[in-house]
Amino acid sequence: MKDTGRQKQIAESMRLFLNVSRLHKLKTEEALDKLPSTPSQHKMLVTIDQKKLDSQKSLSKELNISSAAVAVTLTKLEKANLIEKKQTPEDKRANGITITDAGKELLKTTKHAFQKMDEEFFKPLSDDELASLIEILRKLDRESE
Repeated sequence: MKDTGRQKQIAESMRLFLNVSRLHKLKTEEALDKLPSTPSQHKMLVTIDQKKLDSQKSLSKELNISSAAVAVTLTKLEKANLIEKKQTPEDKRANGITITDAGKELLKTTKHAFQKMDEEFFKPLSDDELASLIEILRKLDRESE
């Protein structure tokens, strides 16, 4: 198949998209390395907070990981005083999960740090360019479903 101008543009778009995505991921990982929790622990803490999940089973399903992996991570979060596990009144075998004040403070701090990082990442774009990027990404997202 002959490489047309459009095919070259698509290949270049994919190369740039993947490179920018990789760079953003690296910046995020650098920020996460400075936290008192691992990236997987932080992801679980954010998920508990954002999705208002309070059981190991719901976390396992949401994060698509085994119940055993959830249990290990929750134990580490509990030891770090970022969450509390308590038996639920409905089912004595199940633990309810709540985020401690220390966990809420960590989430607040990281949210601010990530917002600052994202602002810096997109700083080269004007407001109009950013709006165009969002429009293009939404279009691709809709079409890929």
